[in-house]
Amino acid sequence: MEAPLIEGWLGGAGGGGAIPILDEASVSAARQRTREVAREQSLSAVDTERLATIASELAHNQLAHGRDGQIAVNGIVRDGHTGVEIVAADAGAGIADPSRALQGMPRGKGSLGIGLAAVREHAHELDVDVRLGEGTCVRARVFARLATRRREVGIFGRPHRDERRSGDHASFLRDGARLLVTVCDGLGHGREAREAADAAINVFAQHGAGSPRSVLERAHAALSATRGAVMAVVAVQEGPAPSLDLASVGNITVALVRARSERRFGATSFVVGAAQPGWRPHVEVVAMDPHDLLVLHTDGIQSRISVAADEALLREHPVGIAHQLVERFGREDDDVLVLVAI
Repeated sequence: MEAPLIEGWLGGAGGGGAIPILDEASVSAARQRTREVAREQSLSAVDTERLATIASELAHNQLAHGRDGQIAVNGIVRDGHTGVEIVAADAGAGIADPSRALQGMPRGKGSLGIGLAAVREHAHELDVDVRLGEGTCVRARVFARLATRRREVGIFGRPHRDERRSGDHASFLRDGARLLVTVCDGLGHGREAREAADAAINVFAQHGAGSPRSVLERAHAALSATRGAVMAVVAVQEGPAPSLDLASVGNITVALVRARSERRFGATSFVVGAAQPGWRPHVEVVAMDPHDLLVLHTDGIQSRISVAADEALLREHPVGIAHQLVERFGREDDDVLVLVAI
């Protein structure tokens, strides 16, 4: 059975308990919960109100454009600095044009309007995950003192034109100074492709803090009863001398991109979950430039495309870059998904 995305999004939001956003009273409850957590984390009055504004904008956006919207608020700590993360997830249509929404320029049904732009302005860090036809998850963080910056993540996906749900999937998590991401593509499209992708993401959710190779090996065992998938798992060690640890099976594109430069990584031509002699992932560990963009995408994006020459695009929020890759190069006759981390 296909898993609703909102369950996974909120399941990874910590133990604060999500508030269903049903009316103005629940918007007020989200603001109040945010102020309480901010005080517990010893944030200033100014930062507390910044967070309350973020919660209000996200909750009102869910009322106007989402479905089954919920907001979780949790205290976090990084490098000894306390902070607050607000997670807003819904099961609506998804933000049709996150590039314009982040600029405060709504365009038609499904847009979050000026709200997402205001959230970006007030948050220290912002992750945005958009799946057309399935929902949106926004994670906004504010710290008491500006902690060491971590990469922001943007995901944008859409299903095959004849399907309601996509067989392409992605997830990410943070483990100290490591950012761990995965993108997978269930073979084919439709329900069985999604079941394979869900199984792969479940393995990542449980074991993603391990090595990328170990995650893929666990996924290979877990997907044996499905039609299988191709999958890449990447761990980025953040800091002044970042590095990338990659394990990949099949045709998930993994690339490091910066202005006028791109490096792509290989993969083995096996299938995760398939009984194939000699099955193994491609494994690689390389140094990164601190300014590298990490891009992963499924084969719904036309092969051998590059945005390394588009310096204006490379300065956008990662979900804007992901959205533009899908708009410019995505195929209508396949599921498509792009993950970008900057």
